[in-house]
Amino acid sequence: MSWRNQGITGSNNIPLGKARHFGAGEEDGIIEERDLKRGRDPEPRSEADGPRRRKKRNRWGDASENKAAGLMGLPTAILSSMTSEQLEAYTLHLRIEEISQKLRIDDVVPADGDRSPSPPPQYDNHGRRINTREYRYRKRLEDERHKLVERAMKTIPNYHPPQDYRRPTKTQEKVYVPVNDYPEINFIGLLIGPRGNTLKKMENDSGAKIAIRGKGSVKEGKGRSDAAHSSNQEEDLHCLIMADTEEKVNKAKQLIHNVIETAASIPEGQNELKRNQLRELAALNGTLRDDENQACQNCATHAGTWRRLRSCPCANRSRPKQQQLQREQRSEAMAERTNRWTCTLEIPQPGF
Repeated sequence: MSWRNQGITGSNNIPLGKARHFGAGEEDGIIEERDLKRGRDPEPRSEADGPRRRKKRNRWGDASENKAAGLMGLPTAILSSMTSEQLEAYTLHLRIEEISQKLRIDDVVPADGDRSPSPPPQYDNHGRRINTREYRYRKRLEDERHKLVERAMKTIPNYHPPQDYRRPTKTQEKVYVPVNDYPEINFIGLLIGPRGNTLKKMENDSGAKIAIRGKGSVKEGKGRSDAAHSSNQEEDLHCLIMADTEEKVNKAKQLIHNVIETAASIPEGQNELKRNQLRELAALNGTLRDDENQACQNCATHAGTWRRLRSCPCANRSRPKQQQLQREQRSEAMAERTNRWTCTLEIPQPGF
């Protein structure tokens, strides 16, 4: 039967496998694993690569994948006595290095128990959230490192900041206005002043840029369309200070605090800043009078520009010399008219 010799069975044309005979060599009996698997054959592995090593599993992970391993190299033990200046410089350097490594390994978000409450979400024009958790904590660490580096460069001689540190072009800070505690005080008017002159004077004195942002900073119907300004409208009323140095920011903060504390502690009628602003506004409008800024020296009830001196009961003792001269001139004019009328009556009429 020839079909048996050909190795085919009936209508099946697939040839049979090789018959294994006992006592045959190992080379004939070994069936390679890749011949039994279907699909694409793997790439041939050359013997030059050496024997394949099995990767040992580690429950702690690979040392190269442990990002926080570098934080363990920071020295924290003080083995010798140090002065207060040396101790301050050491703590500054240690904190700067710690923040730098956290930013480098992207370990900026603290644990669940140490997180602060999340603020309301803010979105840009494309609908993307801009105040994410990672952004907020990274921004907080970068601001803290910037302040520490500025402080270290002033106190530590020959100090060099970290390599990945980039000094920001502008430093900005917010000073919140207590409008909820004092709703009856117009803080915006006191900070801006007539025609914005008070705000411009504070900017010139401090060298920083001051902008009022938050709820109530823009009148209804006069809103702006930019995304940055729209996002600030959801916050409380505050003054945004921007400058290139920390000294200018601190000086602008001090000027703003002076205006807020004066308005909150002194009544409106006795506020010198308010009176000067009203006088300046009257001068700009052309309605300024010379006697409006004359304050009564004896009666504190009627002191201020809102009441005229003639209505004060102590006006006779504190009247300016100009008013006294005007009164004397009126008296002399009245006396002269009276004398003329009297002389007219004494002239005899003709025919009598």
